[in-house]
Amino acid sequence: MLKTKREYKPWYWANEWTRLYMSRGYLLPGVTVEKRVKEIADRAEALTRIEGFSRKFQEYMAKGWYSLATPIWANYGLKRGLPISCYGTYVEDDTASILRAVAEIGMMSKQGGGTSVYLGALRPRGAPIRDNGESNGSYAFASLFDRVIEVFNQGSTRRGQCAAYLPIEHPDLEEWFKIQREGGEIQSLFWGVSVGDAWLEEAIAGDREKRERWAKVLKSRTEVGIPYIFFRDNANRQAPEVFKKLGKTIHASNLCTEIMLPSGPEESFVCCLSSLNLLHFDEWKDTDAVETLTIFLDSVLDDFIEKAEGIPYMERAVRFAKRYRAIGIGVLGWHSYLQSKGIPLENAEALFLNNLIFKTIREKAEEASRWLRKRHPEDELADLMERRNATLLAIAPTKSSSFILGQVSPSIEPYTSNYYLKDLQKARIAFRSPFLEELLQAKGKNEEKVWRSILERNGSVQHLDFLSDEEKDVFKTFSEISQKTLVNLAIARQKYIDQGQSLNLVIHPEAPPKDVNELYLHAWRGGLKALYYQFSASVAQAYSRDLLLSCRACES
Repeated sequence: MLKTKREYKPWYWANEWTRLYMSRGYLLPGVTVEKRVKEIADRAEALTRIEGFSRKFQEYMAKGWYSLATPIWANYGLKRGLPISCYGTYVEDDTASILRAVAEIGMMSKQGGGTSVYLGALRPRGAPIRDNGESNGSYAFASLFDRVIEVFNQGSTRRGQCAAYLPIEHPDLEEWFKIQREGGEIQSLFWGVSVGDAWLEEAIAGDREKRERWAKVLKSRTEVGIPYIFFRDNANRQAPEVFKKLGKTIHASNLCTEIMLPSGPEESFVCCLSSLNLLHFDEWKDTDAVETLTIFLDSVLDDFIEKAEGIPYMERAVRFAKRYRAIGIGVLGWHSYLQSKGIPLENAEALFLNNLIFKTIREKAEEASRWLRKRHPEDELADLMERRNATLLAIAPTKSSSFILGQVSPSIEPYTSNYYLKDLQKARIAFRSPFLEELLQAKGKNEEKVWRSILERNGSVQHLDFLSDEEKDVFKTFSEISQKTLVNLAIARQKYIDQGQSLNLVIHPEAPPKDVNELYLHAWRGGLKALYYQFSASVAQAYSRDLLLSCRACES
């Protein structure tokens, strides 16, 4: 198998496609990618008060080592918006709390963040309220948040988005299955279901009502991809010690299921994100790149606090940011990295690298945060935390960020295709895996007819008889890879991740519910905290139980 020998020049990733994409709201008119990075780096040096920080940060950005979250590109160090990616709000069972949360979600969305809201404390539809009335139930109030995010957009960067969470045992759950369905009242809001250990154990033991409700969750995910599944006991059991000491509960995740932070009547969670590019892991693993990104994200919280303190309805979020300073370092380019090294994702070597990568990131981020603690002994919770940041890692989806960073593979996911077309404003871009292109070139097969055959087969190379079996394995697409392998890789890395992972799965529409259930229970028993979207494999691709439930990495 050919391993890439390509050299990456500074700013290689800021190609024509990236610049065109970023002109859609990421950058102010007349501002180049390089200029914006300098603005961000200079602001970080001013906030951190570390001499030379700007120069180093610009150097690492030029090398393509970092991917910045959208709100950082759009708002950090500027007078507009806020640099925070994720917020989460808790709603109590009273009118004042509901109205306050509506205003809070509207303001958070307007300022550039993705939001979530926990509605599990609300009494169900028909429950008695004061003055002999009856509650309208959580679904009716969820529709308020649906309307808020439709009205309050985020400028030209992205439209407002929110996910609402409800416990699976809540009496209103049946109504929630109408969300995002044809003819339903709620069309923009996403939703997730919170599931506890005891509830699942009772369902497994044979509780008929619980089994029927769980089956409806699985059926909905097969049909429309949601609800997200939040395993609340896994999240709270693995929560940082500071949250346990203070008696804080993680009630829900965020819009993309990677944030695992507590919320309550007095606090709304806040987390700032950015990612490391694993394509260049071998270059940055022995440098201070992780430490530098940790310090940078801590400065993003300073930028947020400074600007948000004067904004109405942001008080609970500011309070959380000051107390816990939660950050979430993620990754992208995982599949790109493996392809560049000629390693199949279902190979045992991928499992080894998976552990090495996340162990390295966690250890280096811990070291940087402990250094920050010594530098800031004045923090409110300094006596309860050995490091400055309550959390350090969270694996976000990075679909847009991956495209910006030279079109590397998104997050921890495999490529969905080795060749696809992307509509971008007035241009239509053809993306080809650069590592597959190198391999075809070496074999004298880098021809249009070959690429056309790949495109016609949804980006698959399994039909190319001039490739070896190992080469075909390296370039397997998302739907061609064992989903249990992806779950097992997520389970293996979870011990290094103090928050969660945006874990998507691609499951054939004809997969029997019992097989899907087996995979989900495996994820839960393995300690995963959430499952993001369920996508459907092509109907043209025959269902294979092996593809769903066997782990090739474990067997190799």
